[in-house]
Parts: sequence; C-alpha cells; structure tokens
Amino acid sequence: MGTFSAEMCAPYCLPLVLNPLSATESEWAYILLQEILKSLRPKALKTIILPTIQKILQATSYSHLKVSLLQDSFVREVRNQIGKQAYLETIHPLVICNLYISPHKCSAAAASVLLIGSSEELGVPVTMNQTILPLIHCFGKGLCADGIDVLVRIGGLFGENFVVRQILPLLKNVVCSCVEVSNVNKPEPMQSWSSLALIDCLMTLDSISAILPKEVVVRELIEDRRSLHVMVLMQHNLEIPVLQTASTTLTAICQRIGPELTALHVLPQLKELFDELAFSRETSSEFSSLGKSMKLCKPEVVEHDTQIESRLDLVLLLYPAFASLLGIEKLRQCCSTWLLLEQFLLRSHNWKWEHAGESPRSEAENLNYKRPMVKSSTSEYNPAKLLLNGVGWSIPQSQGTKGTKNLILQKNSNDIHQNPIGSNTSTASNFGKRDPWFWFPSPAASWNGPDFLIRVGGPKDELQWKIRASIVHSVRAHHGALRSLAVCQDECTVFTGGVGPGFKGTVQKWELSRTDCVSGYYGHEEVVNGICVLPNSGKVASCDGTIHVWNGQTGKIVSTFAETSATTVNAASPLSSASSSRVINIDHNNMVNSNSLTGGIMTSAFDGSLYTSMHLQEQAEKLVAGTGNGSVRFIDIIQGQKLHLWRTESVESTFPSLVSAMCSCGAGEMRSQVAATSASWIAVGLSSGHCRMIDARIGNIIASWKAHDGYVTKLAAPEDNLLVSSSLDRTLKVWDLRRNWSSQPTVFRGHKDGISDFAVWGQDVISISRNNIGLSSLTRSTEEDGRHRISPQKLYIADRGTKNMSVLSSISILPFSRLFLVGTEDGDLKICC
Repeated sequence: MGTFSAEMCAPYCLPLVLNPLSATESEWAYILLQEILKSLRPKALKTIILPTIQKILQATSYSHLKVSLLQDSFVREVRNQIGKQAYLETIHPLVICNLYISPHKCSAAAASVLLIGSSEELGVPVTMNQTILPLIHCFGKGLCADGIDVLVRIGGLFGENFVVRQILPLLKNVVCSCVEVSNVNKPEPMQSWSSLALIDCLMTLDSISAILPKEVVVRELIEDRRSLHVMVLMQHNLEIPVLQTASTTLTAICQRIGPELTALHVLPQLKELFDELAFSRETSSEFSSLGKSMKLCKPEVVEHDTQIESRLDLVLLLYPAFASLLGIEKLRQCCSTWLLLEQFLLRSHNWKWEHAGESPRSEAENLNYKRPMVKSSTSEYNPAKLLLNGVGWSIPQSQGTKGTKNLILQKNSNDIHQNPIGSNTSTASNFGKRDPWFWFPSPAASWNGPDFLIRVGGPKDELQWKIRASIVHSVRAHHGALRSLAVCQDECTVFTGGVGPGFKGTVQKWELSRTDCVSGYYGHEEVVNGICVLPNSGKVASCDGTIHVWNGQTGKIVSTFAETSATTVNAASPLSSASSSRVINIDHNNMVNSNSLTGGIMTSAFDGSLYTSMHLQEQAEKLVAGTGNGSVRFIDIIQGQKLHLWRTESVESTFPSLVSAMCSCGAGEMRSQVAATSASWIAVGLSSGHCRMIDARIGNIIASWKAHDGYVTKLAAPEDNLLVSSSLDRTLKVWDLRRNWSSQPTVFRGHKDGISDFAVWGQDVISISRNNIGLSSLTRSTEEDGRHRISPQKLYIADRGTKNMSVLSSISILPFSRLFLVGTEDGDLKICC
C-alpha cells in the first residue's frame, strides 16, 4: 500500500476496527493497522491512526485487538514512527490504564510485559516519572497484581542499587503518608482509599524484599527501629485488613532474613505491640466473646487465609509464626509477656505449643503461610509466559528480544535464597559508582506520597513538578563557554555547542546515562550559536554564521549552507555538486513589494549575510535561519537546498537589526480548526527589541511591534495563542495573540540582570539570568500590587550544598524526566532537578 492510498483509505477503514470484533476479525484488523502504519508518514500517522489506537486502548471491555496492540513489536513500531515524546504523551498513559480498575487478565498481562520491556529503552529518569510514579499513584485505585509485578520486575531489571535508591524511598513515603492520613480526621472516601493504598504498598514491599539480599532488607526496612510494618501495626486507627496485611507480610520478610536477624532486629520492635495486646484483653469488653470454633493445636496448622476480626487477633497471626520460625524457647526469652499471650491463644483460639519434636516450617511452606486473604501479591498466572493465552494467532513476547530480560527477577531471587552472602558480595562490588544513571536523584525527596485527586493517565502537567534548584551532576563539556543545548526526544542524548580548542566552535554529543561524550563535530570555525536535532534522519544542524548539517552518529559533514552577495546562488555544500549548482528561480508573480508592514523576496545584495539564529519547523521539515540584516531564510533539509528569503526590515532601514530569536507554531493542514493568525506563522525577535509575525506561506508580515527595550534573547510558543519572549531588559513577557497588539502583555519582573534564555514546560517557565534561575507560571495570579513576579534563586550543588556562582548561558528541559540542563560560560554542563 502506497502513502497516498493509505491516507485516502485510512479514514474509511479505521472506524470499522472500533466495533466489537471476533478473534478472526481482530486478526484482520490488526493486519490492517500494521499495513497502514507502515505506509503513512509520521505527520499523517499522528492525525489519522493515533486517535484510533487511543480509543482501542481506552476501551474498558476486553478485546483481542487491544491485546495485540499491546505487543512490544507493534508499540515499538509506533514509537519509532511518532517519536518517544508523542508516545509518552499519548500511548504510554493508556498502557498503564490497563493495569488498574478491574482490568482484564490478558490485557493486564500484556500491558505489564510491555512496560517492563520498554523500561530499559526509556531510561531510568523517564521510567521513574512516567511508569513507576504513575503506578504508585494507582495504589488504592484498583491496581491489579500485574501492576505490582511491573514495579518489582523493573526493580529486578535495573538492579539492587536502583531498588534501594529509587523505589524503596517512594514506598516509604507512601506508608508514612497513609499512616498520617489515618491519624487525621479525613472524609470516609479518603480514609478508605488510604487503607487500600497502604495494602498495595505493603504487598509491593513484600515482593520487592524477595529480590534483595537479606542484609539489604534488614538495613533498609528493619534495623534502627525503622520497620514500616511494625509502625503500621502500632496504629490504632487503621482498618483490620491493613493490619492483617502488615502482619502477614512482616512474617514473610522474617522468614527470608532468618531467625537470627529476626530475633536481633524485629522482636525488640514488636515488644511494645506484644505488651499492648497482652494487657488489652483484661480491659476489652469483647475478650470473652473471642472464642472461635477453629482448633489449632500446633503452629503448623494455622491456615494462611485466616481472617481476623479484631486487633487482638493479631496475636494469632504473629505469635505462632514467630514460634515456628525461632522456636518457642527463643520467643519466650525475647517476649516478656509470653505467658499472657499463650493463655489468650489457648482460651480464645485453642492454640498451644506442643513439644512433639516438630521442626519449624521449611521456608517454602512459610512463604505459603504468610499470604493474606486481603490481596495476593502475585497473580495466578505468569504474565511473561501467559501473555497472550487465548489469542492463538498472536506471537508471545517471551519469544522476542526482551523475553529473557524479564526472567532476571526470578533468577536473582533464586540466587539470593541459595547463596545470600555470596550474592550480596557480588552485588556490593558492583554497587554503582558508574552504573547507568548513577547520578539520578530519587523523586522521593520532592514527593510526599500519592494524591487521591490525581487521575492516572491524565494531562502531562497534572503531576506537579516541584523544582528544587539542585545540581545533581556536573561535567566539563567545553574548553570555553557553552552557548547552546539541544536535547533529543528520547531525553537520553544531548548535544552541546561551545568554544573548543583554538577558540573554534565544537559540538559534543553526550549520553546522559553515564554523562559520557560519545562523539562530536569539529568543523566549525566560529562559536556555535544554535543546534537543531533533525527528526527521523539522524542528522544534526549547527550554526556558527553558516549552517552545517552532519551525521549525528558519525560526525561526518553532509552539507553546509551560507549566504553570499548573490542571492540566486545556492551555497549548499560542495559535497553535492547538484546542490551547489542549483539556482533558485524567482517567480515575479509571487513577489511582494517591501514596506514597513509587508515582507518580500530579496532580490539585491545585502550586508550581514551571516546566520545569527536557527529554528526547526518540525512539521514542515524545514530549517528557518535568521540573518544579520533581519532577513529569514528557509532551507529544505530533505532536499538539501535553500528556498525563499523573506525580509523583515524595510528597505529604507539604514541600520537593520539582526534576527536574534525565532519560533513557529503549527502548520495549516494540521490545525484546520485554529484561527488563521496562528495556523502557520513565524515569530521573529530582533536585536532592536522589536518582534515580527510573518505568514510563513506567503511571507507577509502579519504584525510588527516594539516588544522590549533591549535585545530579544528567546521566543517560544507554548500554545497556539501564546507567545513568550525574553530580553536583556530583564523582563519576560507573555503575549496573547488573540488580542490587539496595542494591548498590554503579561510582564514578569524580578531578575536583576538580563534574561539570557528560558525554557517552558506546560504552564511553568524557567528563566536564567547570570547565575540565577527564575521560576514563573503562565497561569499564576498577580501579586497584591497587580504585578507578575519571577522568583529568582541560586542553583545549589546537591552533595555539598554550596551555591553555583558560574554564569548560566543556556537552558533546556527534559520534561518526562523531570530534569533540566543548564550550560555555563565556564563550559560546564549541569544536570538539575
């Protein structure tokens, strides 16, 4: 199927796959989607097929087609076509939605394996913020066993260091947050949700502890009187199912760490609880009515699905289990109220210890013993093996490239139980000085627990990003100043432009996982003032007055573009003789006479021929370059040739301003419902402080106004109707394009020096001025005096707590990683959160 036929047929075919389908019809629908996916261009794919995929994944009912779409091979192809950023915004949240609120067994299994398999490719920061945190926000909201399995298996995939530094702090925050809610007078729905969230968290801790060496479990979860399970058991306001889950998961952890460590670290923390339970029977009015018909003469016959009815019944869950693990004599030595507890068990539950030579349970039996009735921590099926059972025509993902990695968790768990000390030694030797993403900080430092009001899979800016202004890692990127940054969509690779040896411009390619420079481009003669990563081609464009397009993998030059005194000559790279000899033929019928409010094709020689700024029109796949005389050049990066040249200054202008900043918004065919003024425009900022709005289709100047009193340093269009500008006049301004240009913009003040750069994420703006960053919001209300203020603050080095004194030169946001990068005049690249 060709591209044209796919675009014509898709709107008529895709509605058919949304209706309930049989298994055979689902197979044909899946084949149809694959064929259309292969034929469509990325731009058409986003507008035609992506909404259909979203509707299928959003459906609450089970369908064979949904399970097929959740296969790693299909999702990987979609991700490669639309890019990781669009995938994380549109598809990834819907995958997570298939793991909570009564999901179907097969859909949940497929979603879980997909999330596990994609975690390595996405990287630790994105996985933490886009998979781990959303799943933890699902606690108490119907998260299925496969959702908990995703947390555990991702932990096993990334290793012990990841679990200890990233996952455990978050789970501890959840426990503390839920316990705090239980002690406050909250509405009943909030209390119920908190109890369910606590149960999910305790079950996750139980499964996580199975993949860690016992010494790590003791250090992180038990010793120094920090046991989360004991803290939960000591609460009087929690519901009985929560207490039952805490007691059964605690005994399971004790079975794993062994009797010696249990007696040393756990029993001393339980002394207060045992004392309370031992003496509470004398004052409890219900004590005489606690008798049960069940007959328990040995600890081995306590059933693992025993339901408790009151807080006193915790004795039945804890005391026999510890007696079986430690031996009755050891338990009595550690518990001074043993006589009262055993009398209560005998009187109320007909339980007593018999010295018949029974040995304590084996570890495997004890693991079965501990499972509570409330919820099982593992599903009745293995997602990795039974991913697509019932869909006979689908290929199990266990046969794919990621299949073996999902078995790491089980292997590690078996190794730990067979040789825990040896396993711990080998793990500790590799305990991560230079592990991938070793520098990434735990989100727990700025996250206080799940929020009942947050909707999982909601808008990308609903999970609030709390910026700490902390430098988590710094690396020397250039000998001189670092002037430009460009982050790839995967947020794993970044390109930096700056001053290299001999004061020549250099571009370095960095892999953020290890903050290593893996390659670079060294063909510039001057300082690089802009970098654009060209999508779908693996190429990079960098500008130092001329534009160099080069291979991002090898660093080899592909083409160069420059302006000459003769505008009819295309100065493409001599590497391509066809490109270098191409001449732009000007159609005089499309010429526009130049005046103060119109643009036009330049037909005469001009000064200031160097490119001063550069912007990528991603939808149109064109570069737009600003020049030193206020002109704008369009470049076709696919064909490798220069296109038209528009003038933004009047011909009569004696001293034309250079183009210092540019941005664009949309393309006409992609935004048919948007007003014409925002359909296909380019905003140009000039060194004089003026701004121009140019119609990119015909070159007319839509509007021209005095935006700032100084050099315009940056322009951005976070929305179709908004334009944000910054200047050396120390202000940040937000322009509503729906209003008259004479109306006043929203002006943010607060910096004491000129604003050199800023970055926008959602409704938040981070600006830089000398060695300060400034935080502001596009939706924040005015101050008491009616002004909008920027909150400037210093960056602090995380490990030493000292202030950053280097002058900041550029900034870029990694939105899905909840990080931002800054470059300095010293040549440093700093990763901040």
